[in-house]
Amino acid sequence: MSVATKKLTWDDIKDWPEYHGRTEIVDGQLVMSPVPAPPHQRISTRLGSEINPFVRARNLGNFYSSPLHSVLAEGVDYEPDLAFVSKGREEDFRGGAFFGPPDLIIEVISRSNRSHDTKTKFRHYQRYGVREYWMVDPDESSIEVWFLEEGKYRLLGRFSPGEQVVTRVLEGLTLDPSRIF
Repeated sequence: MSVATKKLTWDDIKDWPEYHGRTEIVDGQLVMSPVPAPPHQRISTRLGSEINPFVRARNLGNFYSSPLHSVLAEGVDYEPDLAFVSKGREEDFRGGAFFGPPDLIIEVISRSNRSHDTKTKFRHYQRYGVREYWMVDPDESSIEVWFLEEGKYRLLGRFSPGEQVVTRVLEGLTLDPSRIF
């Protein structure tokens, strides 16, 4: 006996009640993750505390430090740890989600979910046009910054404490990873 399955989309889950974890759709499949552990949350909070004032002071757009449903394509919906959407893209918000690629996505890599962040999300963020992707690795105390150029990610750098993160999306940002880890 065969069982018919349906690929999920944002419309299928948008009205679900609040939950105690992260709900994403990856290639039409529901992926649920637990709430991030305290070390993960501390790193996210520190990043937000460093980046949000920079974005606000320059009126660049909006920086999100709580999960933002990012619908990249039909059947591809992520909740990045942190995201930046440049000014003038407000029309891409509909029904509690952002439709299209944020300008910048930052993921704090979890040991239990490493390949999801470094391979699956990397591939989707590149494919659907996220201009810049930061992978923050607590185990290595490093921040990798990838910039989209001609449809492919190019590594701008891997930054450790004592160095300055280089970014094209938030040009002029001064960020030393020692303030994050």
